[in-house]
Amino acid sequence: MKKNIFIPSIIGSFLLMLVFASCKKESLVSFDKNFTGIYFETDSINYSFSVTPIDITNYLLKVPVEIMGAPVSEDRVFKADVVADKSTAVAGTHYTISGDMIIPKDSINGYIPLLINRSSLGTADFTVQFKLVAQNGFEPVNKPNTEIKVVFNNRVEPPTWKDWQGKPTWPDFKLGNWNPLTYIKFIELFRALEQKAPETYEAMVAQFGKDLANVDYGWPWDYDNTMTKYILIPMYQYFVEQNPSLGVKIPRPSGY
Repeated sequence: MKKNIFIPSIIGSFLLMLVFASCKKESLVSFDKNFTGIYFETDSINYSFSVTPIDITNYLLKVPVEIMGAPVSEDRVFKADVVADKSTAVAGTHYTISGDMIIPKDSINGYIPLLINRSSLGTADFTVQFKLVAQNGFEPVNKPNTEIKVVFNNRVEPPTWKDWQGKPTWPDFKLGNWNPLTYIKFIELFRALEQKAPETYEAMVAQFGKDLANVDYGWPWDYDNTMTKYILIPMYQYFVEQNPSLGVKIPRPSGY
């Protein structure tokens, strides 16, 4: 008698488990199909034009987002608003949104196309705060990352070069008084050395670091001839002879 009761109980429990599993599976499938979360990959981004070449007047900063859910076979537009009371940059002056905010087809990644206007910036930091908005089936998730702060500027810091005493210095005897435009052009011409004299460029980077970050004794004296030919003379021609309106004064290079 006990045996007859036990067997139906097992069968009943098994059927109940099957029903529960079926309902759970249906729920998961429904969730995956109808819900797409969206969030920023980080809570802040910083960008500086710094030593970007002088003729570069704007920069397209791609503010990245990611979605939770499967990619689809067509582009999808998402939305993010500017949080005015957390932003100091002015739309149309310091930046523009250059096109739609899109998650491309077959992808889970997208971006806000933030076009930054260099000519309107000084040395101060400017901020744009974005907040994701529910739209077109996208639901902001992961609350700390539903907003992002973008900070940008056009500040150029002097290099951390040292003189023979190990004190901070700027080679005014070669480059004139400190001027951000001078340093921007200096770095541009030094980077061009990679194509014009690659072996020398590699040796200088190995000794002084990227962009000559760690120069001692006030100047890379071992490469003075190279610096004069490929950097100082072209700089003098650019600022003094070709573009005097920029107001940059540098000494005439030796031998020029």
